[in-house]
Order: sequence, then C-alpha cells, then structure tokens
Amino acid sequence: MNRPSARGSHSFTRRTLLQSAGAVAAMASAPGLLRAQPSTIKIGMSAVTTGRFAYAGLGQVVATKLLFEQVNATGGIEGRKLELIVRDSRNLPEEAVKNVRSLISADGCTIIMSAESSSAAAAINEGLRDTKVACFQMNSEASSLTADPKKFNPLVFRVARQGIHDAIAGGAIVSRMAKERGITRWATAAPDYAFGRETTQQFIDYFQHFGGKMEVVAQAWPKFGAPDFTEVVTRLLSSNPQAVYSLCFGGDLISLVEQGNLYGLFKDKLAVLPLYSDYGVIDTVKQQPPNVIVQNRYNWSYPATPDNRKWYDDYRKLGGGAKPHNWAWQTGATAQFIVDGLRATKGDPDATKVAAAVRGSTVRVPFGLDGKVSLRAEDNTLINYPMAYGVAIAAEPFVKDWVTADWKLILEQEAAWKKKQGYA
Repeated sequence: MNRPSARGSHSFTRRTLLQSAGAVAAMASAPGLLRAQPSTIKIGMSAVTTGRFAYAGLGQVVATKLLFEQVNATGGIEGRKLELIVRDSRNLPEEAVKNVRSLISADGCTIIMSAESSSAAAAINEGLRDTKVACFQMNSEASSLTADPKKFNPLVFRVARQGIHDAIAGGAIVSRMAKERGITRWATAAPDYAFGRETTQQFIDYFQHFGGKMEVVAQAWPKFGAPDFTEVVTRLLSSNPQAVYSLCFGGDLISLVEQGNLYGLFKDKLAVLPLYSDYGVIDTVKQQPPNVIVQNRYNWSYPATPDNRKWYDDYRKLGGGAKPHNWAWQTGATAQFIVDGLRATKGDPDATKVAAAVRGSTVRVPFGLDGKVSLRAEDNTLINYPMAYGVAIAAEPFVKDWVTADWKLILEQEAAWKKKQGYA
C-alpha cells in the first residue's frame, strides 16, 4: 500500500530519528501497554490503526499476532516471549517517523515492522541509515525503495510486492486479453503520488512491450482520500475509452466504482482494477461492474490449498470476523521472517545478526504458491510471492479464472529494467 506524503514530512528524516536512537533500552512502554518483562523480545510496529484506513493497520496487527501468539504458546524463542508494541501513525508520514523514533528510544526495539506508505517508508529508511535497527517495510510498493542502490540500507527489507513486478505481470497478461478483444483505447486513473504515477506508466510500458496496442486517451490523478470522484469519472467518460485502468485502492476505489456506476463509466468497457480484489473492496461494492480484471491481493482460493484456507479461517477468528487483505499476508510473511531470524540467532534481537539471518532466506508460509516466499539477498526484497490476474465475480470466492504470472519472465524483465534505470 502506498500513500502520499503530508506537508512538513520532509523534516522527519535521519537527524530527528538519530537524536533519539542513542537512548535505546531503558524506558518503560507507552501508556496503555503492558510493561514488558526482561525476558521478552520487543518488536515495534508503526501502522494506521484509526481513521478511514484503519482496517489496513488493524489487519496487519492481527496477522502478526496470529504467528507471535502461536510462538509464545509453545515457549517463545529460547524461552523469550515475543512482545508486539504498536503505535498509530494516523496515516501521516511524519507521525510514522515519530513512532519509529519512540519505538527505538522509549521501548528499546531493535526490530521494526513498518506498515507505512512509500513516502513514510522512504523517510524511515533515511532515518535508520546510521542506526543498528532491522526494519521490515511491509506496505511500500514503489519500486525505487529497494531497487535504487542510493536508497539501499542493508538492515532494511521490503516484504511486500512491488510495482515493477506487478507491471510486468500485468502487462504480459492483460495485453493478451486486450488483443483478443480488440481493445486499444485506454483511460487511466491513479493516486497522484509516486506509486500511482510510477506504476501506471510501468504498466503502459510493459503492456506495449508485450505486443499490446494502447492509445491513452485520458489520465486522471485523484488526490488520495478524495471525497468526490465525479470530476474523475467525467474526465474518463468524456474520452470514450474501451478500457479503464485504475490503481486506486481501498475507500478511494470504492468511491470510483460506485460513482462510476452511477454515470455508466464501466458499461461495455473492460475495467482493469488490480487492487479491486482486496477484501473490504470486492465484497463491499454494492454493484459490481460487469467486466473487471483484478490482480490477486489476497484470496483464500489462490492458492487453492488447505493451508491457505486454514490461515484465512484462523485470521478471521482472531480478527473478529475481519478478512485478510494484501497487507495482511505481507505482514504475516514478515512475522515469519522475523521469527525464523530470531530462531537462527537463538533469540538474540541484535539487528545486524537478525538481518544476516533473514537476508537471502526462504520461509514457509501458507499463502505461498509452493508454500514458500523468499527475500532476495542482492536488494533485500521479496520475490516468488503469489502473482496472478483473474476475473471478478459477485459472490465467493469473488475471483475466478486465475492466470498465474511467470516469475522467470518477471525477474528477467526486472533485471533489464534495473539496468535501464541505472540501478544495476
């Protein structure tokens, strides 16, 4: 998940974070949190747990607790229990950086789980550059976060899908669908910040690279959290496209679809809405457009395995009935990397040791295509995670006809893209 920066966030960078980093270890937990015992391993999380996007952060807390509680119930790691300390960023990048600073200095955390946007992730990364803290970015999909060597931090890992992977897979799969239907006129709508603009252009580039013909007749860049999408819908409609591509997500995507339905935006058109498959969107929209192609975000039917269905059921039980979303499985994978890393260090939370243990490793997770996902050693980023496109339907399981992406193709094209960008 990616969100735009807030005014003033530029001041919360390395200097402000470092001012408090040296005070690690001695202070009590924040009000309202249980005081940790010396035998615990404290792991900090900054997430959006209030407001319009609270479902995202709260789901990430559930996904973490699902594993941490299992580990603690069996004695912890070398006898040490895992303690999760969560702070609410309120969807503000500057607040996220404050949270990380506090988790380090006030709570003594050497492992941070960042459930934050691309803009906040970049600020957090910069602030952590000269500290000994292992950080796991679980939401940011902007490719440059880990692909750009200038931004690389050996103690920071991206356990999340990224835009370039999605664009390559989407370009290859959707271009075939469009050619079969004779679709060439496209309109796009995406959030007006790095993720939206960067990934939209990458999709267009790879759609054409794989032989698709695309004339972009209109582009709209709604502000994140815009209450009214009438202007966006009108702009797209007036261009008379054959297909609409949108990277809006969450409440914004619901608004686009429901307001678009009122004006007939999706009538007789192909809608490529990658993030529409997230629970909370696909099962909330009152009237589903008739012809929607989605990317897998999280769905209990993909992969269609007993382990994946059990994880879905266990998550819902712990989360009071809430369903997992894309950020939830990414967080679940992060929790597994952390647990495996701590087991490898025999419970030593030293950031350098934990980072060394997880770098280049593979973990078993119930939602992996072959039951596993990996952290690539060269850039600390997640690969071989579930990647597919399918057709949205109105009832469970909400998506059918999954087309699985070719990870060999994705990695080959990503390597060429990195070279072209000057990253390799």
